[in-house]
Amino acid sequence: MAAEQAMLLPVPYPSTGLRTCFHVVFTLPHTLNPLIRVNRARLYGLLFCVVARTLRTFARDPRHLGAEPAITMVLHTWGQTLEENPHA
Repeated sequence: MAAEQAMLLPVPYPSTGLRTCFHVVFTLPHTLNPLIRVNRARLYGLLFCVVARTLRTFARDPRHLGAEPAITMVLHTWGQTLEENPHA
């Protein structure tokens, strides 16, 4: 854990002084792969919108973080085994 924390930017969170970083992966079910193949732009766009909305909802909730999140997303379409595996 110390090695992971050492990689965080030295920027304190304004209200608490904490530095918080989360890596969250949202994966689409494999049953959607045939539909994704013929509607890539639309479904990947929806994936990004839904992921951002979900992260904002949880982050803004005072029971979780109570803050506006900074979100960086990357689309990956293949898994480690080079099989189709869309996830953000």
